[in-house]
Amino acid sequence: MIILGVTGGLASGKSIISSHLKEKYKAYIFDADVEAKRVLHTKKVKKEILNAFPEIKLLDNNTLARVAFKSKESQKKLNNIIHPHVDKEIEKRIFEKEGSHPFFVIDAALIIESGSVNTFKNNGMTLLVVLADEQLRKERAELRGNLVEETVLERMRLQLPDSEKIKYADYVVKNNSTKSELFQKIDKIIAKINNE
Repeated sequence: MIILGVTGGLASGKSIISSHLKEKYKAYIFDADVEAKRVLHTKKVKKEILNAFPEIKLLDNNTLARVAFKSKESQKKLNNIIHPHVDKEIEKRIFEKEGSHPFFVIDAALIIESGSVNTFKNNGMTLLVVLADEQLRKERAELRGNLVEETVLERMRLQLPDSEKIKYADYVVKNNSTKSELFQKIDKIIAKINNE
């Protein structure tokens, strides 16, 4: 089973790529965002967060988003609590899915920022970094309808610049055009990975 990390900035196209890999290549998708939200609702993690952020009185998604995207320091503090739990879940799931899928995809926006990239690369993960022009990403994020422009810009500002992400990449794909063009690029990358 090939372990493939897929990362990129907000609205760069990670989810579209993951869907394509699931449909065409029968990949198992580990959505780190979904898992992080699940982890957040465990008693242990709730307690750790409330201890780390005494200003939080009620732990809901809105409050957490405000804290997480307030500054790089807040984001790092929160990541240091959540990501070790998510990483453990990834390791457990890789073990469970071994042999049942050709690819195990870790769809994770913060795999580099959290430091998890080194752990998984040491265990044989190939990292694909998705890039898209900032203006296009902003438009895509706003089209989703769940974030206002100010929030989109704030989140983009806190993410690691693409120039830094590329340093960790085994493959880089640009997503500034159509879905079909993106899928063609992904298929070429998958062919290369399969031949390695």
